[in-house]
Amino acid sequence: MTGVTDVADRLPVSFSRMTRIDEWADRWSDRFNPVVVREIRQEFRGRRFSITLLLSLGGAWLSSVFGVLSMLDRIRYQADLGESMFAVFFVILSFPLCIVIPFGLFRSMTSEFVGSTWELLVITPMKPSKIVRGKLATAMLQAALYMALQAPFLCFAWLLKGIGMTQIVVGLVLLVIVSFCLCQLALFCGSLVRKAAWQGLGMIALMAGSLVSWGILIGVVSNLTGMSVETWIGGGICFGIGLLYLVIVASATAVASLTPTYPIHTPVDQLRVAGSRAVEKPDEGGGQGEESQ
Repeated sequence: MTGVTDVADRLPVSFSRMTRIDEWADRWSDRFNPVVVREIRQEFRGRRFSITLLLSLGGAWLSSVFGVLSMLDRIRYQADLGESMFAVFFVILSFPLCIVIPFGLFRSMTSEFVGSTWELLVITPMKPSKIVRGKLATAMLQAALYMALQAPFLCFAWLLKGIGMTQIVVGLVLLVIVSFCLCQLALFCGSLVRKAAWQGLGMIALMAGSLVSWGILIGVVSNLTGMSVETWIGGGICFGIGLLYLVIVASATAVASLTPTYPIHTPVDQLRVAGSRAVEKPDEGGGQGEESQ
């Protein structure tokens, strides 16, 4: 024991700090939603997340380089160059938040039913509502990561002048709200798909809603300064009511789809029970025959 203590005393301070950080991370990781941990690991190990992240960063970097080179002779004289650069960066940022992330959430929901892995989830102590919240939280964490990586480019657009910080913040808030609505739509569509044959129909419905919402969002953000206060108030009230209705319906549908019903209701489960009973009957008959002898 003395030798172990001497070795521990000789370890550098940085190593002991890293050990304490690892222990703290292990303690806090147990308090997180297990669905969030599982979904994040699957997303980060998949190719879709890596390819989308690299494409968005590469597109923003190339847009900034070629944009500055093309406007190099006008930067000192024109004061509206930041607005055009912000429009380009906003389109690049909104694509993964409005298209890729909802599509990934839809695939995550459908894979639970098609792959029959939802049965493993419902037998755990977690409630169906916690499973749904975990999947939705994973999508929002991905959106936060995309926004954090695109933040330097948005600041660069603000430094070019021509656009205010208020317009940037309002655009990002609208983007988060629309992304949240599309994730709710993905939960709703994914909860209704129980068979692989229906995945195409649900995917088409989700893609249509995502593309329409993406186009409307870009049009609204590009015309923020031209809207009156009455338009904002009326549109905000109507949109808030629709968002509340969508959240309630989508969450209730997702929770209901993950809630098992008893007695056995699926043909697969009925065949399993019938097979187990058929195995038990010969044993019972053999036992009775032995007793009669």
